Amino acid sequence: MTGYRVEIRPGQHCAIVWLNGPKAVENLIVSTGDVAAHPDWSPDFDIIVAVGADSDLNDVTLEKLIAYQSFIAEWSDKHRYGPDSQAAIVCDDALKRSIVELWLAVNRLATGVEDGIFPRVEDAIARLARPGDAWA
Repeated sequence: MTGYRVEIRPGQHCAIVWLNGPKAVENLIVSTGDVAAHPDWSPDFDIIVAVGADSDLNDVTLEKLIAYQSFIAEWSDKHRYGPDSQAAIVCDDALKRSIVELWLAVNRLATGVEDGIFPRVEDAIARLARPGDAWA
């Protein structure tokens, strides 16, 4: 089993990347590639990264975050529309949340995308919702 799963929700205009296990940054890079290749992906969708309870963020380093920063900036230019793109991270673990805060700060510098941290996927979807989005 991989350390991630990609779910596209067209009715809610988002992709959800579920991270699990070790190698979080590496899995995020690979899974983001899977998002763009998914037949239901649209460049105007938002992205939610859900850090699972069994995610091991122990191997996250500043160097890996900077590598991700470079990757996501290039990926966003190719696969997302403009500055209105939004992203969110779901993380309900207080210890992991400090790593996620650093991750968001580095990513914000690269993309200008305002990310938020939420305790539940439903909270992130509600924050990113657009008029007419489905709630199924």
